[in-house]
Amino acid sequence: MRIVANESHIKTRMKIGERAPFVGLLVLVAAAVLLFVRQELMWASMALVWVGFLVSLVGSYLGERYVGPLAYHKRVPELLKGLDNSYTLLLHKLPVPCVLLESGGVTVFTVKTQGGLVTYQDGKWQHRQKMGFLRRFAGQESLARPDQMAHAEREIIEAAIAKHLPEAVEVPVRSLILFTHPEVTLEIDNDTAPVPAIRGVEVKRWLRKNAMRPQLAEEARTALEKALGVEPEDAG
Repeated sequence: MRIVANESHIKTRMKIGERAPFVGLLVLVAAAVLLFVRQELMWASMALVWVGFLVSLVGSYLGERYVGPLAYHKRVPELLKGLDNSYTLLLHKLPVPCVLLESGGVTVFTVKTQGGLVTYQDGKWQHRQKMGFLRRFAGQESLARPDQMAHAEREIIEAAIAKHLPEAVEVPVRSLILFTHPEVTLEIDNDTAPVPAIRGVEVKRWLRKNAMRPQLAEEARTALEKALGVEPEDAG
């Protein structure tokens, strides 16, 4: 498998994700000190508290995506390791973080990093995890409606393709919700779910079982890569 990553984008957000929590903590300490020594400046101290809190949230949000073992640019390639060079994984090269070019089309990954139990029943998604409230308070993204996110991300890629490819060239685009946490349990019937959702450890088997057919013509594949910003030197 080939990997095409926006390295500068990743490095910048990694640094912010690593440093922002500490900066936020320092701002909160400064707020406490200011309140202690200058009580008449309580308004300034409260403003610093909000600034520190928001900076910490930004750090947690970026940290979930760019720092640690579940960072998208680390975990997704790890889960896809072993696929042949008919696959090209685009990481943060597009408005959608993870897009897989296949021999027969495009799979858009909607990546979710939640652990615990995720269920889908009667049109409703639910997520249960130990200390889930505290995790969300600390900046962990809520599960929300991953199917809606998946549809939106697929439409973004479809629009990018349609903008650059001739009308005669049709490229199938599909969505897949990918739960990358090693300790996630899914209770989802993909026959009734609006978008397939699988655990990361199952993704290679799922891709091979649901291979997109027929294969794109070489000219269409070349045009597709160009439309999605894969330059020849990037593709290796």
